[in-house]
Amino acid sequence: MSGAGDIGLYLAGRISAEVALARLLLGGASPDEIAQALASDQSSRGRALLRVVETRRETLRELRAIFGGVEHEAASVARIGRMFDRAVAASPEASVAAYSLGDPAILAAATEEIVTWLEAARLIGPASDVLDVGCGIGRVAVALAGRVRAILGLDVSRAMIDEARRRRTAANATFATTSGADLAGVPSNAFDLILAVDSFPYLMQAGPMLAERHVADAARILRPGGALAILHLSYRGDPAADVADAARWAATHGFVATVLGDGPFKLWDGRAFVLRRPDP
Repeated sequence: MSGAGDIGLYLAGRISAEVALARLLLGGASPDEIAQALASDQSSRGRALLRVVETRRETLRELRAIFGGVEHEAASVARIGRMFDRAVAASPEASVAAYSLGDPAILAAATEEIVTWLEAARLIGPASDVLDVGCGIGRVAVALAGRVRAILGLDVSRAMIDEARRRRTAANATFATTSGADLAGVPSNAFDLILAVDSFPYLMQAGPMLAERHVADAARILRPGGALAILHLSYRGDPAADVADAARWAATHGFVATVLGDGPFKLWDGRAFVLRRPDP
């Protein structure tokens, strides 16, 4: 079975059970194959993962079918949008975070980890205006609404935005579609934080220059002292290349890189990058 390395990473405590299962399913492994690979492992972590597989077997089969339509290779923005339109119809939670395994409780816990990190890093506050690029179903925007002044979520998927609007619980959270080509329609000096949670990997798939164009727009959109927080930069599996790209973007577009590739989360394997616009 392909993905045996992901089981090894989980057994070594380097990734969560949720991330391990998501990676295995995305790689095409069936729940039966995963269970077979774990059958002979008598470690406590191995037995724990096997129990998850056994109790969620039918759900994992459904998710494997959903993930079969998720592309982690080069694709156009329009094609990515259509992919997420289909995914959100099948499972809103899994469409924005495969490692949630379609479980709202897991997604809520992972979202709270992100919010807690943003607060600890002093990237948000009651007076903050936030732009959430690639907001998906609005799970982070909804969680942040009570902690910031206003938050605008953008996504290329119309179905994602429709779902985000259905889930909205606060008037200061608004949602709109975007072309994915750039942030040209967003006013200058309008936001204190631009947040991109697992959206840059898809920009990178559509073309590294497209991702950098969003960084260039961020430099215009952010107020002095504001920050661009990229949580997960790419799916290429090369952390050094991600760090090099983020450092280059910072130098080219007038940012100071204050976080480069940290792994601050337990449930999710996303790496954090923070580029700050200097105060005058």
